[in-house]
Amino acid sequence: MTRFLTLAALAALSFDHAHCQEISRAPAFEVASVTPCKPGTPEPPMEHAGMVQFTYPGGRFRAEATTLKFLLEWAYDIQPSQHSDGPSWIGTDRYDVVAKAEGNATDRQMKLMVQTLLAERFALKIHREKKNLSVLAISQGKTPPKLLAPKDGEEHSLRVVPQTGPDQKTVTFRVIATRFSLAQLSDTFARQLGHVIVNETGLDGDFDFTLDLTPDETQHNPLDPSLLMAAMREQLGLTMKSQSMPVDFLVLESAEKVAAGNNDTAR
Repeated sequence: MTRFLTLAALAALSFDHAHCQEISRAPAFEVASVTPCKPGTPEPPMEHAGMVQFTYPGGRFRAEATTLKFLLEWAYDIQPSQHSDGPSWIGTDRYDVVAKAEGNATDRQMKLMVQTLLAERFALKIHREKKNLSVLAISQGKTPPKLLAPKDGEEHSLRVVPQTGPDQKTVTFRVIATRFSLAQLSDTFARQLGHVIVNETGLDGDFDFTLDLTPDETQHNPLDPSLLMAAMREQLGLTMKSQSMPVDFLVLESAEKVAAGNNDTAR
């Protein structure tokens, strides 16, 4: 999977307030290991964008040099602004995680298993609240959206290709998405913009589409919210509006560092 530029989607959260007290009934990996990395271990490529791959065919889960903070956001399908900070080490200490689920486990099922793993190994305790946040809501416009059905054999990818002018300076950033969902696009943009993006289009599934982000003298950042809103409307037929609305918010009550040799055997 090749994905560049971090432009996910705010999927519905599905967990109980007493999540940490119900581990015995929660989905869990057959076997898992959590190993602390050496201090100073760099973050994996594209982690800051949320564009990393953890799950693989055969029920395999692998996360290299990741943080508890990022695992939490991935497992619960939330953005950094949707949880309290917790202790500072959750965003700096890095871990290698290797786990095995049943061979037919879906990504969603493995996210639930990671939730269980975080509660068991990191003694993570959380609770959910609703919090009013400023969000960017995507909805369908007045014309049909300019989204194409994926072609046979296409791989899931998001690429950003700089387009240069006669002087060889970059004039446009072309976002090329193949077999990509609007939920995933929302998650990617959300991390770049620092805002929660809510997908209210009602459009599910994967699509092919192209989006040109062209900065100018007044908008130097290709991910300037107003520039992005205009591009989404004019090129994809989707509207993006800023509004305040209640969203799910996780409060981190406590967490503990994991020591070396934190492995278990098959259940």
